[in-house]
Amino acid sequence: MTCTRRLTLVTIVAVAIVATGLGGLALWRAQAAGGSGHEHEHPAIPAAYANAHVPTHAWTDPKMIARGKEIFVAKCVLCHGEKGDGKGLGAVNLPLKPADLTDGKMVAEMAGNYWVWRVSEGGLVEPFKSKGSAMPAWKGELSMNDRWAVIAYAHTLSGHRGPHVASEHQQLKPKPKFVTGEGTVIALRPEKQQVVVEHGEIKGFMEAMTMGYKVNPISLMTSVKPGDKVRFTIDTDARAITKMDKLKE
Repeated sequence: MTCTRRLTLVTIVAVAIVATGLGGLALWRAQAAGGSGHEHEHPAIPAAYANAHVPTHAWTDPKMIARGKEIFVAKCVLCHGEKGDGKGLGAVNLPLKPADLTDGKMVAEMAGNYWVWRVSEGGLVEPFKSKGSAMPAWKGELSMNDRWAVIAYAHTLSGHRGPHVASEHQQLKPKPKFVTGEGTVIALRPEKQQVVVEHGEIKGFMEAMTMGYKVNPISLMTSVKPGDKVRFTIDTDARAITKMDKLKE
């Protein structure tokens, strides 16, 4: 199939997606209780992709990046935009906006095998499927080498030019099984089994931010309300709050 025909096909598919109001890739930072669809969520990587790492050399290989750009222009620009900021024409009416790949902090948190999983499976897997993600599963069309290539190019859109490894991004360094933080409850989302918390830096795990976290068990949500100051424990593997206590004023 020629590049022109591919671009035409991608355009037709994207228009259909917009018309039906399906969702896009959900990798955006939570914005308090607004429920705008810009949710930054990095769930645990499935076991099948635990060892699906991008070769270190691929991140900076000029030929690999050039090939990745070709693929990105042909298959991703319509929704992700030329700059990778998630503002492509095909994303206008998507309730779940495409990832902003120019967000260096967000990109730094995504391990290589996480990238491979998301590009390979697209919106066909949870939790993205239930959110209405319209991202295609590219594993049926792109070889693994081509997936590495488009990932390497997408990584450059964040502004980082080195390899995407722990020595370059401290966010990729091994994390403790459990971490504890303190913050203020912004919103409760029982339908998503989620609490939105504005918290300070959690050393060794995450910078200060407002973030939606899955809560397990869900009964933890009954003991707090918006505005409460809390201390919470996160299971870093499951990316879920497993303990939450209201702090005394």
